Amino acid sequence: MRAAEAWVLYGTLLLRLASAIGVILPDVYWNMSNNIFSGGGYHLSPNVNDMVTVFCPHYEVGSTDLVEYNVLYEVDEDGYNRCDAERGRPLLRCDRPYRSYPLSLTIYFQEFSPSPYGLEFDRGRDYYYISTSTGEYGGLNATVGGNCVNGMKMKLSICCKSNADWSESSDTNNEISKETAFPRPDYDFSRTSSAPSWLTGRAASLTASIFTVALAWALTRL
Repeated sequence: MRAAEAWVLYGTLLLRLASAIGVILPDVYWNMSNNIFSGGGYHLSPNVNDMVTVFCPHYEVGSTDLVEYNVLYEVDEDGYNRCDAERGRPLLRCDRPYRSYPLSLTIYFQEFSPSPYGLEFDRGRDYYYISTSTGEYGGLNATVGGNCVNGMKMKLSICCKSNADWSESSDTNNEISKETAFPRPDYDFSRTSSAPSWLTGRAASLTASIFTVALAWALTRL
């Protein structure tokens, strides 16, 4: 393979990998003191293949801050509206606030998961997450009310509808751009607990590693 062909192949690989990996969205700090929940809930509109990390409350040993405990549940729309996690699926249990690093959950917005226990997301659908814990350790396992009543909930609207969905819709036409289906909000970067930088950069490091392997392979074809 000639050098020019190798670099063309490498560029193609980069474009395909970039489109598959998506965007690393700003972290979400899952505690009531985070003002993203002050408006009655947080609404996020990711694209397929984007990813976001949710961090539990984290405190230094000896801190005088009021410690907060929560469980993050995935629920249906009815559970979201009524703050009821009785039939919800627990995804993240924030019960160890003094660890050397915070507990976290990275959500990759994939349409198909290789794991039977993995999360999967369909374009054009909404997904709902709440915390019904009271914030105190004794109320960690509460499944109704709790902090959800005060706005500790998150709605994810996966962008965008498939071609089939759009063609079947009676109130859309071919001139409507899919990018406007769920306008991406102005993200709030506020955070109330600290996290090591390597945690938020791990996905970017993975991307760089994949690109490096692709480059090395292309060079071997020269």
